[in-house]
Amino acid sequence: MNGIGEYYDHLLAEYQRKIDRQAYEEEEKEKEMGRLKEKIIELLEENHPAELERLTGYDDTTCKKIVHELYMEGFNDRNCWEPERVGDIWVIFGKNFSGEWIDENGDYRGFDTKREAMDYIKETFK
Repeated sequence: MNGIGEYYDHLLAEYQRKIDRQAYEEEEKEKEMGRLKEKIIELLEENHPAELERLTGYDDTTCKKIVHELYMEGFNDRNCWEPERVGDIWVIFGKNFSGEWIDENGDYRGFDTKREAMDYIKETFK
């Protein structure tokens, strides 16, 4: 019986080490993303979001998802955004700052009509 108990104790200890390692890695990833977010805040003062990949070394989608977070934190009112016609589509831009809307997936959004863009703004900022 003693051998089985030691075996299960070993399995339990191994499982706990795995959980601890995952928690540590997640915490380190959060710290890294926090540092990246601070760097992006600084870079956006002088640069367009399209340049963030080159300037940070992180992939474009990660950078733009952080830009989206910043938009939601700082410009989270529908009155901060307005649709503008660009070629044959409607795009959402900041009213009082230079910024094109980037969604939660890190993508720019284009709309066929001004109404669609306005509805998106209303839905996003309820």
